[in-house]
Amino acid sequence: MNLADCTSSRSRAFGITAEVHSTPHYEITQAWAAAFESAGFHGIHYFLRHDPGQRLTGVALFGPAGAGTGASGYPPGLVRPIGPDILAEAASRFGILTLPAP
Repeated sequence: MNLADCTSSRSRAFGITAEVHSTPHYEITQAWAAAFESAGFHGIHYFLRHDPGQRLTGVALFGPAGAGTGASGYPPGLVRPIGPDILAEAASRFGILTLPAP
């Protein structure tokens, strides 16, 4: 899978700025996604905008809504249970408390 790596400082040479990671204006990010897809990329690797330290990253895959082959809609192998270590880190770093399903 070929991802446009917008976390790399080399992406600046292609006109990428920190706005790609932080804008809430989806028409802008959708235009970038269309350009990346036209250039042969299958998705984008980016910094998560809610991480002020810009250390956490995410991946967005291109395709129609609901695309995928797994039962969850994601490609097989990308879905796995969230373990207690991740839940503890979310609580510690972001104050997110996760409760069991009712």
